[in-house]
Amino acid sequence: MNKQYTLLLTACIDPSVSNYKKHPSFRMDALTRLNDYKIALDYWLNYTDSRLTGIVFIENSGFDISSLKELVAERNNKNIQVEFIEKLAGPVPYGVHYGYSELEMIDYAFKNSRLISSSTYIIKATGRLYFPKLKQLLNKYPGEFKIAIDSRDYKILKYEKHYLVTTIFIINKDFYNSALYDAKRLMTPENGHMEKIYYSILKPLYVKNEKGVILRFPFSMDPVGIGAHFNVNYSSKKKLFESAVRNAFRIFIPKLWI
Repeated sequence: MNKQYTLLLTACIDPSVSNYKKHPSFRMDALTRLNDYKIALDYWLNYTDSRLTGIVFIENSGFDISSLKELVAERNNKNIQVEFIEKLAGPVPYGVHYGYSELEMIDYAFKNSRLISSSTYIIKATGRLYFPKLKQLLNKYPGEFKIAIDSRDYKILKYEKHYLVTTIFIINKDFYNSALYDAKRLMTPENGHMEKIYYSILKPLYVKNEKGVILRFPFSMDPVGIGAHFNVNYSSKKKLFESAVRNAFRIFIPKLWI
């Protein structure tokens, strides 16, 4: 089955206009971030997998995105459908993470995007990153499913993590609307991260063996780009080593969800 996918890229070019928690080492400069988005968007415009049939780019800071539209006009050699959506972020409740605004963007895109409305499967990705292993990942899931998302879900002695990785995931549109739409309403100061909210919703479904709920990728989906937190380079030796270790665990100790 040759499923088709629409790619949803979420973007906040100028985080200074929101209540994004500021930190000296965070990637806060708008022009630097804009260039990140240009690099990633150019990658996706030239992506060679024909299953990717459309790109939705949604931005929530109000920053001028005309240069991104110009990039599409100049570099869209494959004539892939590209839709831009501008949605100013609303107020974020006190004490919750800026992932609230990310969830708000995704909700808005699912309700208002013409490309998403005509699609069955959506690939959501952080707009400043790209994922060279996406083709291999899509090949792993030729049949029908509800969501495929990666997790960090383990407890080793005093160390434990329990969350889902939201930089990239693949989801059936109807499942999103029934299970994850308006998940931001569940955020509280005690449980205020997008990754943990998704975990609280999806892990019980997985435990109940709900068909089509996939919470672990078969390999590490290494992004290319710079993380917003602490300017982490995902192609650094440290990150590549972490990825190699994670892949080894998935082969030799598959029951350990690292």
